[in-house]
Amino acid sequence: MKVLTQDVIIAKEIECRIESGIYPERSRLPSERTLAGEFGVQRGTMRRALRILEDKGAILSRQRSGHYIAPRRIDFNLDAYNSRKAVIEHMGRSTYVKLLTFDRMFITDKLSHKMGLPGDTQLFRIMRLRYAEGAPLALERAHILCDLAPDITEEDVHNRSLYSALRQKHGIHIDRAVSRVSAVHANGLESELLNLPVSRPAMRYEGLVYDSRDRLIEYFDDIIRIDRVQFIRKDIL
Repeated sequence: MKVLTQDVIIAKEIECRIESGIYPERSRLPSERTLAGEFGVQRGTMRRALRILEDKGAILSRQRSGHYIAPRRIDFNLDAYNSRKAVIEHMGRSTYVKLLTFDRMFITDKLSHKMGLPGDTQLFRIMRLRYAEGAPLALERAHILCDLAPDITEEDVHNRSLYSALRQKHGIHIDRAVSRVSAVHANGLESELLNLPVSRPAMRYEGLVYDSRDRLIEYFDDIIRIDRVQFIRKDIL
């Protein structure tokens, strides 16, 4: 049986205090010295406990200011697929996207296998950087079938909901997604865009999106900051 070390135990106790509201969202934690005295440990032990919480995204470190309780992570429900914009705004957070690339391409062998489509299929390739509360949240990469949405333009996806554009221009109503989440290490470009240290893990969220007529509309492949989003299943207690 693995023995819990003092730093891990302290980190868990502070996490419980955060969850119970003793330390409210965005509030400043007591100083490292104060916490070390309260828990009766050396400052080195306390420092390691705080680093555990930083790595989990529970607290944020601000130079010459101390540690602060991180804003609550955004909940993405794996059992109810919605636009990122709608999910973030439902939690009372501001969001916008910066369009990085928009072009038309023939499907690659890799995408052909993932989407189950022939090699002559044409796709719109859209890459956008998603912000929440003014900070980078996710690198969103979408591949939309050209045949189903031939009139989609850059203006439709620049700081607008892609799914709203599909609904308004082509009567496409997004219904569900078959998706999966995995832990990854962001590459150089992804790390730079997300302002994420290369050594820190991120989440890959990828899947196939279908409309209300059960037509395949999109393959998405997002890289998301693990400290700002959590994936949940609301039908499981």
